[in-house]
Amino acid sequence: MGNINEIDKESINEKCKQNVQIINEKSKENLVIGVEGMVSSGKSSMCKELIKLIPNTIYIDTGYIYRGIILAIIKNKIDMNSAKGNILSLMKQLDVEFNVEDGITQIYIEGEKISEEEVESMQNSMGVSKMASMSDNAPLFAFARNVIDNYKQHFNVVCSGRDMVDMYPNMNCHLFITASLDARVKRRFNQYKGKYTEEEIRRCIQERDTLHEQTGFNKFCDVTVKIDLTDCNSAKESAEKALNILKEKQVL
Repeated sequence: MGNINEIDKESINEKCKQNVQIINEKSKENLVIGVEGMVSSGKSSMCKELIKLIPNTIYIDTGYIYRGIILAIIKNKIDMNSAKGNILSLMKQLDVEFNVEDGITQIYIEGEKISEEEVESMQNSMGVSKMASMSDNAPLFAFARNVIDNYKQHFNVVCSGRDMVDMYPNMNCHLFITASLDARVKRRFNQYKGKYTEEEIRRCIQERDTLHEQTGFNKFCDVTVKIDLTDCNSAKESAEKALNILKEKQVL
């Protein structure tokens, strides 16, 4: 039988081993990187490139899911005011589903895969901002948290959407994307391939900016980091800038 000092040393050594094991387990936990920002600042394009730079990572675009619901409401000619109180139930009623395919969020309405062009249309974008500004989004936030937590068990998750601070407060990092108005207009004009004029796009962006400001979106928290993508010439360049910041902040 050892003396008291030997017993204490053994006890301390055992506790140290346990603490190291706990630290190692925590270090294995998958990350959630929240992405939010100005209208048309290049968030989704950046996220799609960012997941290529971080191993075992998927992209959940909660805004894209919301867009799918609004698109189904528009397709079914449902009045926005009557729909605002039951967005989550309408998601089920209108058979709106999403899936993560090749690491990226895809939307299905009544079993049909919806194109990015349709989901990102100007009419749908404006409908999303208006609906989000007048609806109780708490049930959808709870739904999104559950989705993120389920995927987080197996993957790192890059997640974008409005009001990320309330939707998923336990983010490891919250990237808030900014860009000048001119840069945002140019990016959206290129995305729409001349379908709308630059002036139409500018008015739409400014109106959506105002709605989001009035609604109280764009909250910051302790883990928020602002990234200005004005001077980035491609989604890949934007993603590399975000990656460097995540490394500087020791998130990765």
